[in-house]
Amino acid sequence: MTPNQRQEEISKAYLHAVAAQCGFAVGQWSQDHGCVDVTVGAPHTVGTGFLARPKIDVQLKATTQAGIEHDDFVSWSLDIDHYDSLRMDASAPHLLVVLLLPSNVDEAVEHTVDHLLIRRCAYWVNMTGLPAAKLGAASHTVRLKKSHVFSPTALRDILEKVSQGVSP
Repeated sequence: MTPNQRQEEISKAYLHAVAAQCGFAVGQWSQDHGCVDVTVGAPHTVGTGFLARPKIDVQLKATTQAGIEHDDFVSWSLDIDHYDSLRMDASAPHLLVVLLLPSNVDEAVEHTVDHLLIRRCAYWVNMTGLPAAKLGAASHTVRLKKSHVFSPTALRDILEKVSQGVSP
């Protein structure tokens, strides 16, 4: 397995762990489905929501890359086709979730009889409805706020907003 494939699998494990903690299901697509890796959903309304079975579509990324982390945000560059696909209006919000890993991917996961630990964390941004990129651009850089840690609390809040019929 290549280092990039290992990072991808760790990002899937991270997302699955967060969703499982919330009691939410994760559906995976057998093929690339419009830049969507997984769909996360609840079987009922969430919190004060009134819409049943809220869902989000997620594009997962993972990296050991240096230089993308800033004081208040993480920068992530997307090919323009991916950016445009993710920003399109849709019935389920499209989230970009970027997992930052240690510079040495061998240090990303630690296992003992007491715990299974994934080092670092992921950040999220709702891509749906973002403005068009500059005309003729080959890529577009997205900022993921560091206040948007992809955690069980955040995922519950996101799906509650979707269940309320509002954008996360």
